[in-house]
Amino acid sequence: MSTLEFPKRSGPSVSWPGRVDLAKSEAEVVEAARDYLASLDPFEVDRLPDHCKPRKLFDAQDISSYAFDLMRTDCAEESAAVVHRVAAFFVHANGRLAQLLAKTNDPESERRERA
Repeated sequence: MSTLEFPKRSGPSVSWPGRVDLAKSEAEVVEAARDYLASLDPFEVDRLPDHCKPRKLFDAQDISSYAFDLMRTDCAEESAAVVHRVAAFFVHANGRLAQLLAKTNDPESERRERA
């Protein structure tokens, strides 16, 4: 039986917020958010209230609404740490999306980047 080897990464690993900070597009932030949700331990997911369970993410609007739902959640003490950690990631991702989308909506920044 053969074993499957995963490619080794060179250099230091990047934190989840660091990966979001390195994203250059909405699609890259969405991809990082999907990967973050996939990395959650099943026991952590079980602790999330039903309306805060991971959901499908397609675009910036999905990330924004999920961040909002997480932030307004009043949760039991046993789930608070997980909710706050996931919320912190999604609030950060939402902030990065605001930066990226502001650039795409600002014709002046386009001119500066071309110069």
